[in-house]
Amino acid sequence: MNTKNSLFVILFCIPVFLLGQSYTNTFSVSGGIFGDGYGGELTFNTNLSETTFTQLALDVSIANYKSGISSIPYSSITASYSYFITLYSRNRRMQALSLGGGALAGYEMVNNGEMDISNIVSVNGESKFIYGAVLTGDLDIIVSEHISLIIRTSEFYHANSDFGSFTNYTGLGLRYYFNK
Repeated sequence: MNTKNSLFVILFCIPVFLLGQSYTNTFSVSGGIFGDGYGGELTFNTNLSETTFTQLALDVSIANYKSGISSIPYSSITASYSYFITLYSRNRRMQALSLGGGALAGYEMVNNGEMDISNIVSVNGESKFIYGAVLTGDLDIIVSEHISLIIRTSEFYHANSDFGSFTNYTGLGLRYYFNK
């Protein structure tokens, strides 16, 4: 191989090889405790590198808000977009702890849209569009080539909710790795 061909391989092929490295995308489903109720989460991750990824999440919660002696049912559905960085991994990424944060928006439904709980008590809050931020810790434990167990905890900040600004979600679920 002459010098000109060697230079071509070094300048063209090696950078293309490095840029062409593929990081797998993932899908996960989890369920757990959401504030004073329960909920679930679906996520889709796009891995940017070995240590960073973005996440699109859909969260659903069902809970009861206690107001005096009355209990007001409410639920929410939110979508969030977050950026994550892996803080710690071991055993060739068989376990990884990641931290991420992002923005969220969704809808909060109060008492299934009814304003009256009884003929004496009425709801102070109303169903409406909500927005805010989310901070998430994610522990990923690989169990097979395409499946991992996830343990997540998220703190949601709903800037305009009538039922409290901060809500925690802690859940357990499964993650599926594509193209691994």
